[in-house]
Amino acid sequence: METNLKTELQDEFADNFTLTKEEMLVYDIPATFEKVIDKLRELKIARNKFINGYHVRLTPNYRPRLEQFTQNVSDPVGRAVEFKLDNEEEYNLFNIQLNKLYSIMSKEENAYINDCLICGRSEASVKTKFDIPRRAFEVIKDSAIVRFGIVFNIIVYK
Repeated sequence: METNLKTELQDEFADNFTLTKEEMLVYDIPATFEKVIDKLRELKIARNKFINGYHVRLTPNYRPRLEQFTQNVSDPVGRAVEFKLDNEEEYNLFNIQLNKLYSIMSKEENAYINDCLICGRSEASVKTKFDIPRRAFEVIKDSAIVRFGIVFNIIVYK
C-alpha cells in the first residue's frame, strides 16, 4: 500500500528586517501613521475605480500575489476619458510597489497593514493570531508604518 504524501514548498526566508526601536527613533511615527492612513484611503478608492488594473492580494499565509483581471473593453476612447489613464498608471505602480513591500516585510507586519489598517480588524486579533506579546507587537506595528512610509516617500522625520 502506497501512501501519497503531499509536501508544500513555501518560500520562507530567514532574514527579517523588522526595524528595532533604536532604528525608529529618528522618525515621527504618529505623523507618518496619519499619512499612511491617507494613502491607504486612496488605495481603497482607486481599487474600486480601476477594477481592471493590477491588484495586490495576500494569501492566507500573508505572502503577496499581484493579480490583474482580463480587460474586456468595448469603448477604449470612452474609457480613456473616464478613467484618466495617468491615474490608473499611478494606481498600477502603487500596487507593484506595495507587492514588493509585502514581499520583504514579515508576516506579522503584513498582517498589521492588511488586517488592521486596510480591513479594519482589531489589533488584538493580529496579536492573538500570531501569539505576540503587547510590547513586541508595538515594535512590529511601528516598523510596518515606518517601512510603508519609506517606500511611498511619505515618512516624517522628527
